[in-house]
Amino acid sequence: MSHLQALQQRMLQAVLADRPPQSRDLQDDARADTSTRLAIYRNGYRVRLRDALATEFPGLGVMMGRRFGSLLDRYVEAHPSGHYNIRWHGAGVAAFLEYGLPWRDKPALADMARLDWAISTSFDAADEPVLAAADLAGVSAHAWANLHLLLQNHLQILSTHYNVDAFRRAADRNDKRPRMRRHDAARHLLVWRQALTVHYRSIGMDELSALSGAIKGEPFAALCERLSEYHDPADALPRMASFLHRWLADGLISRWLLD
Repeated sequence: MSHLQALQQRMLQAVLADRPPQSRDLQDDARADTSTRLAIYRNGYRVRLRDALATEFPGLGVMMGRRFGSLLDRYVEAHPSGHYNIRWHGAGVAAFLEYGLPWRDKPALADMARLDWAISTSFDAADEPVLAAADLAGVSAHAWANLHLLLQNHLQILSTHYNVDAFRRAADRNDKRPRMRRHDAARHLLVWRQALTVHYRSIGMDELSALSGAIKGEPFAALCERLSEYHDPADALPRMASFLHRWLADGLISRWLLD
């Protein structure tokens, strides 16, 4: 290891772990002594992490209000960034809220963090092909039963009992804070990116089942069978056709395969 690399590593530990550097690493000058100069680095590092987290979790910021800053400070202290890219520092926020005191007694906070993070990671996901309706025009009628729909890898499905999507919309639109609502039954939210815009919407149990089947690689006939559990069997195929139309319009499908 070179002298410069060794110096950088010692300074890194001094900033991250509050370890005092060796006396030769920092020197006093007319403007500030060694302790003051090191404190500037430590504070600047934490402020940058805090600002990055605030950008990644706008819905959580709306939900927590004035308490949001305190949470960010606690998270930064407990979880120094372990990645060279500051963008990934927020990966543990939802778990931090789910298991840490005093937040674990308010599960809506962890759910909100999961939605914010899903939106963020969907935006950064790699581009994939997007299937258009015209791309299915050549599929013969007898082949549809064995058709497999391959969904976008960045598509995510979240479950929550709370109206966390309302808080994210308030953050996106700069609207006033909505009232917290808890639903008796779990709600399911679909998150995906279309072009450069991330979308999120609530989905029903029938669409959830069809999407889950598609993610597992089940053929089109099996997806229709799943819908017959929620609708009259005669209505399953038309219902699946309506889902397919929307999935194509939303850009959820990357390509198709036949057995």
